[in-house]
Amino acid sequence: PIEALEIAYPLRVERYELRPDSSGAGRWRGGLGIRRDIRVVGHRARLSLLGERRITRPYGVLGGEPGETGSDFIITDGDGREQRVKGKGSITLEPDWIISIRTPGGGGYGSPSERPKELVLKDYREGRISAEYVLRHYGFDPRGG
Repeated sequence: PIEALEIAYPLRVERYELRPDSSGAGRWRGGLGIRRDIRVVGHRARLSLLGERRITRPYGVLGGEPGETGSDFIITDGDGREQRVKGKGSITLEPDWIISIRTPGGGGYGSPSERPKELVLKDYREGRISAEYVLRHYGFDPRGG
């Protein structure tokens, strides 16, 4: 849990959320990736990253489309500018820097054309996928246009 991390270490979780549009389309869509932004509070910290699927997208199966790659960034000042860092390695973080870890989405299973429209619309209404994603991968406009 977030609170346990913040109690045990001088860190603050600024953001923890699903990554919309990160899943691979399919009869069964892949799982969404997660974004976690963690601020270093009052000290320097050494961070070691060991992320996967930062270059190659997670595969889809039996006609399913690949998920989106993951990525890692540091945010070093108040303007929100992000600097990409490698998914494997160690870096020193200064006080108030934020590490933003964005995990990859899962690949889809089966052809996107086989996914029931009501499930696509449910994902859209719940904010898991955007209208542009629906149009690009499922071939219709969920806004009715």
